[in-house]
Amino acid sequence: METEGYSGIALAAATLATICFPWLALIVALVALGNQTDPVKRSQLRTWAWASAIWFVVAFAAAILLATLP
Repeated sequence: METEGYSGIALAAATLATICFPWLALIVALVALGNQTDPVKRSQLRTWAWASAIWFVVAFAAAILLATLP
């Protein structure tokens, strides 16, 4: 069985969730990753989890930087 992965709408929703709520997107991606058996979708979920984690760290670092400015 050959799959194409998630649809464009699902990817757009994941991107929007990652930008707006990276911590929540990370949790959802990791939970969904644990239940997925399709290798293409697992790869997409792993990428989503990494992107959410990186964006969360960048946003957190920027918030700390802005809070410490005089």
